[in-house]
Amino acid sequence: MQTFPIVFIASLTLLLLYLGKFIFIPLFLSLFAFVIMKSLSNKLNSFLKKLFQFKLNNFFSFSAVFIIISLTFYFIWKILKFNLLQVISKSDYYQTNLESILKDFSNILSTKILINFQDIIEKIDFEKIFSFSLNYTTQLAGNFSLVIVYLIFIFLEEKFFLRKLNNFFKDKKFLNILEKIGNNIFNYFQLKTLTSFLTGFLTFLALFCLNSDLAPFFGLVAFALNFIPVIGSLFSVILPFIFSCVQFLNFFEPLIILFLLFAIQILIGNIFEPKLLGKSLNISPLIMILTLSLMGKLWGLTGMFLSVPLLVICLIVFNNFKSTKKIALLISERGINK
Repeated sequence: MQTFPIVFIASLTLLLLYLGKFIFIPLFLSLFAFVIMKSLSNKLNSFLKKLFQFKLNNFFSFSAVFIIISLTFYFIWKILKFNLLQVISKSDYYQTNLESILKDFSNILSTKILINFQDIIEKIDFEKIFSFSLNYTTQLAGNFSLVIVYLIFIFLEEKFFLRKLNNFFKDKKFLNILEKIGNNIFNYFQLKTLTSFLTGFLTFLALFCLNSDLAPFFGLVAFALNFIPVIGSLFSVILPFIFSCVQFLNFFEPLIILFLLFAIQILIGNIFEPKLLGKSLNISPLIMILTLSLMGKLWGLTGMFLSVPLLVICLIVFNNFKSTKKIALLISERGINK
């Protein structure tokens, strides 16, 4: 009898998340952005106080962090746009190379496998692919305007919201949970951004040294996809390898690229990252993959990006209430400390 309400509530929650994704996606992104910017502004004030014996008020410190992050994203977007425009101008070259590769495969496999390679050539249009990538990134940048609007209102509402919570929750337990959630989200994104930056930079460096035309693009893709567990790392290796096969028309550079990018993923993902995130995360890998698949189905790439932070929140919340401790135990990897 007790399982029915749980299944009903879970199903209703998933339905609401899917139907209301146009509201929830920018809202969740803005909440996470607020937590990160607020933590960074506090660190900025701590740094200024230690070094210069003064600190900014909340508005100026938060505004400074917001401007720095906004300028960084704008700079990254300009690099990405410039790189894609350069590649679009050479799309005929890549298209010719692809046709050459498929013709070679056709000559080898025609007697064994019946494949219409002409249909493949017609479906793969590099100019359309690169133009779509450019339009998608431009549209993504435009969609962040709603996130910024939410972020501004969350900042303006913060003081009154905390006052309401103080009046509503007299035992302070809920406030402690919120503080713990904020700290864990910031620690996760802080460490994950560091490992993602290293992955993206090393990917860019490897591709740049091997004269890949899309070195900046794939470096930024590797940075972004590193936030998506397992699948992100896989695509960060496969996509540059496939493109290098088309660009270079041989096996030497693509195989070196495959080896180097795979080594980078092993180094960062299996050696460096676990040492940083091992103590801060306690999430079952199986639950993580299931949540990744589910959120990907509900919210697409954004859902995959948010899957781990949402699991961290669920783990903290469920662990702080007696009625949901068993769910927290299920989500955790090593169990829950009492």
